Amino acid sequence: MIESNFSPTPFNWLTDLSPAFAAQESWHDGSYNREAIFHLMYKPEGSFAIACGAGLLAEHVRRFRFSVEVIQHLGQVTDERGCSVFSESFLNYLQRLRLRIQVNAAPEGALLMPGEPILVVQGPMAQIQLLQTAFHLLLWESTHWATIAATVRWKRGEWTEEDTPSPPPYPFNPSGWKIRAAYIGGATADEILSNVGRTARDLFPGEGLIKIQHDSGEPMVQIRRLYKGNQPLGDVWLTQSQEEEASVSKTRVRFMDENSAQPMEMQMNRFQNLYQPVLVKGHPVLAPPRLGYLRQRMLKQTEAFHTVQLKNYPHGWYL
Repeated sequence: MIESNFSPTPFNWLTDLSPAFAAQESWHDGSYNREAIFHLMYKPEGSFAIACGAGLLAEHVRRFRFSVEVIQHLGQVTDERGCSVFSESFLNYLQRLRLRIQVNAAPEGALLMPGEPILVVQGPMAQIQLLQTAFHLLLWESTHWATIAATVRWKRGEWTEEDTPSPPPYPFNPSGWKIRAAYIGGATADEILSNVGRTARDLFPGEGLIKIQHDSGEPMVQIRRLYKGNQPLGDVWLTQSQEEEASVSKTRVRFMDENSAQPMEMQMNRFQNLYQPVLVKGHPVLAPPRLGYLRQRMLKQTEAFHTVQLKNYPHGWYL
């Protein structure tokens, strides 16, 4: 059992109003309902990242409501002149809001290459803006802490799947999310607690919600990880039209490698689609995960990749 002095108080999502300000701006300029697609990017300081936080996002959305109390709170926020900063029409929009965004994310514990997003989100612009803080705190920061923990194990050469102690309890707040992420990343009990008082680094340029597009202008929607048996061979980035073209029956795949800037052709006998649904039309479809299983997935992933030269691991756009 891990004990700590962290607060069990749930996180107050209204401490950061910048997503609401951005959504109000899109409401007033008419772009609030425009369909948009973004990718959440984390740039690892090493050779890989460990995806984390999708289960937290699903849990957050299960609780996500603009209740009467929340609307009243927002209506009472004033500027230096004492005027409400949120318009009545925007607050009415929030009160009627029903999420209908699509979020596909890499499974928690999955190993990602540099340049590969944690999630792909598509839907009305204002709804994406309203969830921006959740994307950052629940997925970006979780990925950050899980990656740090997994990197320590990687350097020690420890990826035994049996090293899976019972998961620690954690509250639904930033301290708890750090504990959860460090556990999934393979941290020891002491390493888990050491994260509680730490603060995540600032975003590097090109991190956060951005767009990853093919030369055609089409956004990335999927990554296929190619395998020969259990050995990962390369990651193929796909737009929507490319995903429809890349038949599941193909065993030979051509893509442009980001490392060498040269086309590559690979023979494989199976593949895995990295991005799986977390939210469909705003509804959580990801069942509450078993944390021990997510930690085992991370250990299995790092074990599979430890014989790969990660800096030269082929990944890039489908040809």
